[in-house]
Amino acid sequence: MKTGTKILGVVVLGAVLGGAGCAGTKEAARDVESAVPGLSQKDEGLVTSVDKDGNMIAVKSVNNPSAPPTWFALTPDTKMEREGRLVGLDDISEGTPVRVSYEPATGPEKTYKVEVLTGEKAGEVKAKAELQGQ
Repeated sequence: MKTGTKILGVVVLGAVLGGAGCAGTKEAARDVESAVPGLSQKDEGLVTSVDKDGNMIAVKSVNNPSAPPTWFALTPDTKMEREGRLVGLDDISEGTPVRVSYEPATGPEKTYKVEVLTGEKAGEVKAKAELQGQ
């Protein structure tokens, strides 16, 4: 057996054994995304302001309640949806529970997706906000 093949075998075995107790790929991806600046991040909260002229929304995070509301720039590339259906900025108002996928930027965050939350998830976000006095 060649040395390169042995090393490859050890690497593969290590990956298999080391990965046995790790989080799934989705969870691992979320951990990496939130830990590395410049990669997409997600946050949930309530919309506190809508600037239709500037195509921006401000969201008060329920995951970081001490932080001020964050402004998110909405571009033609920003996907906005509710229950898998596309919506527009007119469908978002103050108090709307949302999940935002974005990349941190100077000024308003670069926003990839705004999901208007409904049902149980919307209730969870509203309950968290209420507990935090938002």
